[in-house]
Amino acid sequence: MRREVIIAIVAGLLVGVAIGFGIWRANKFLSPKQESRRGTPAVKETVGALIDLLIYSPEDNIVVAKDFVVVEGKTNPKATIVVLANTGEIILTSGADGKFSIEVKLESGANEITFVAYSDEGEEVRKTLTVVYSTEFPKK
Repeated sequence: MRREVIIAIVAGLLVGVAIGFGIWRANKFLSPKQESRRGTPAVKETVGALIDLLIYSPEDNIVVAKDFVVVEGKTNPKATIVVLANTGEIILTSGADGKFSIEVKLESGANEITFVAYSDEGEEVRKTLTVVYSTEFPKK
């Protein structure tokens, strides 16, 4: 009887080690690959280091009663700006001082507007804001 108990314990340990090794290998295989510090980073953490993008108006999550909104902001001088809205896409260039202003059409309800500014060096920076167009406001 003592011999069977020892065999059972050894067999249990071997099965436990095999399962643990399998779990370790699966985690190693499924985890994202880490690149060395000498290589190119997988994700740029300093996106927009050479370019900045400020949106002065409208405020994020604002509710408006018109089917358009005028967006004003500032970025690097002569930067290319792409505006992605529910109603389409607009491409413009900021002025010599970096300021820009654009009228964006809105659909009824929540509208997510994304601004992507590109520098000449290929850097980009993104900002997203939500504007809600409501027809429930009383007429003034």
